[in-house]
Amino acid sequence: MDQFEMKKPFSKDSFKNYSGIIIAGAVILLLFVFNPIVIIGAGERGVVFSRFTGVQDKVMQEGMNFRIPAIENIIKFDIKTQKLERASDGASMDLQEVNLRTVVNYHLEPDKVAKLFQEVGVDFERKVIEPSIQEAIKAGTALFAVEDIIVQRPKLKAVITEALSKKLAAYNIIVEGVNLTDITFSPEFNRVVEQKQIEEQKIKTAEYKKKQAEQHKLRTILEAQGEAEKQRLIRMQVTKDIVSLEWIKKWDGKLPETMMGGETIPMIKLSR
Repeated sequence: MDQFEMKKPFSKDSFKNYSGIIIAGAVILLLFVFNPIVIIGAGERGVVFSRFTGVQDKVMQEGMNFRIPAIENIIKFDIKTQKLERASDGASMDLQEVNLRTVVNYHLEPDKVAKLFQEVGVDFERKVIEPSIQEAIKAGTALFAVEDIIVQRPKLKAVITEALSKKLAAYNIIVEGVNLTDITFSPEFNRVVEQKQIEEQKIKTAEYKKKQAEQHKLRTILEAQGEAEKQRLIRMQVTKDIVSLEWIKKWDGKLPETMMGGETIPMIKLSR
C-alpha cells in the first residue's frame, strides 16, 4: 500500500450528508438578513406599512408577529398611560395674564393607532397634543375673571379637561386626566392683589376695633344700669323701722348727750 492514498472525489452521498446543514445555515442566514419575525412588547401595538399598499388596517398585537421581509415595515406605538407636562399661558376674562403648568395623562386608542399614524404620524405630541393643550388653556381662562381663577380652580380644570378630551378624541387619543400644578399671574397684578389684601386687612382691623369699642360702651351702660337698679332696690327696702333697728344693733347702751344742759335726747321713739 502506498504511503499516501488518493482522496476520493466529492460524491452524492457526501452531499446528502451535508445538505441538511447547508439548508439550516441558509435558513438562519435568511432569517438574519430579512428578519421576518417581529416581537411586539407589553403595552405596545404595531402598525404595518407596506411598500406597495401603504398603511394596513391590521394592527399587530403583543407577542410574536410575522411580516413580509423587504416589503413590510412595522412601526411600534406605546399604548400605556403617558404623561405630558407643559407650561402654558392664557388671559382672563378681564384680560389679565395667566400662566399655568399643566400635566396631562393620556393613552392611545389601541385599535386605532394605524389611523393615528396615517393621519398624524409618530410625532403626535408636538403636532396635536401640545397645540390642543394651549388652545384649551386659552379658551378656559377666558371664561373666568382673574380673581376667580384661583377660587374656582376645580371648575377651570373641568372646563379645560372637557375641551381637551373632545379635541384629542378626534385623533383617537384618550385623555385620562388633567392637573393644573401651578397658576401664576403677572407681577403687576400680584402687586395689586397684595395692596388690596393690605387695605382689606386695615378695614378688618378698624371694624374689629369699632366692635370692641361698641362692646365696651354697652358693657359700661349695662353696669351703670345694674348699679342704678341695685340702689333703687335698696332704697325701696330701707324704711324708718329698718334704720331704727340697725341703730339699735349698733347702740352701746349709752344715751347720747347734747351740749344743752346735759339733758339726754333719745334717738328713737319707743312705742308703748
